[in-house]
Amino acid sequence: MLFPTRALSILDRARQLSIPTIEMLTNGVWGKDRKTAEKLAIKLKKSGLNDLGVSVDAFHLQFIPLEYPRNAALASVHAGIEQVTWNVAVVESLNAKNKYDTETARILKSLKPAGIDAHVHRVIPVGRAANNLRQYIKKESLQGPCIGDPILENELTHPECITIEPSGRVDICWNLTIGNAKEKPLSQIIQEYSWRENPTIRTLVEEGPMSLVRKAEGSGFQFQEDQYLNRCHLCIEIRKQSIFAMSPGAS
Repeated sequence: MLFPTRALSILDRARQLSIPTIEMLTNGVWGKDRKTAEKLAIKLKKSGLNDLGVSVDAFHLQFIPLEYPRNAALASVHAGIEQVTWNVAVVESLNAKNKYDTETARILKSLKPAGIDAHVHRVIPVGRAANNLRQYIKKESLQGPCIGDPILENELTHPECITIEPSGRVDICWNLTIGNAKEKPLSQIIQEYSWRENPTIRTLVEEGPMSLVRKAEGSGFQFQEDQYLNRCHLCIEIRKQSIFAMSPGAS
């Protein structure tokens, strides 16, 4: 939404292709001016957007005044966008006592008059979150197969959505690549996808990320079990190793 004209053209193209659910996640910074937000929301609606998630939690609102996402969400509701929800990230839960979740619960309470439902998901413990929030995150077993993407809720065996990075990389989970749209038509990448033919994805589905550890250790990877908070954390960190370089056959 830093480039709304471009965003609108993408949404409009999706509408022309009869894609049934056209969803966008936004931090709502475009709601800084209420009247501008109202005009933009009408354009979003006309372009085909029918599912909007507006991020509001202790993490986003360290940097964005609450008025901005509130204005963006209310403008979208008034414009007639079918599904408008708060997109909320928590460390544990809305009832938890840590400072982040307590603040997020307070934020949602203040937004209650807007009458907008919240979609709540837990923070993925990777990157800075794995370090800064470690004390609040309960460790889980590293054993077992991969269920799928924790945010998009994609099943690796039958993914229903993709992420396309600026590089052209097509992902079905966090940096889990099935092709590059700059090298091959996107439709072909999707049609040809088979989890059984992708060595890494097949391993994740049938055995889980612990099976990747054995392969990585052979290339110098130092596995320290207590460093990983759950299977997602292990999976993402281990796939940063060169042995799992991000190419369709290896990632």
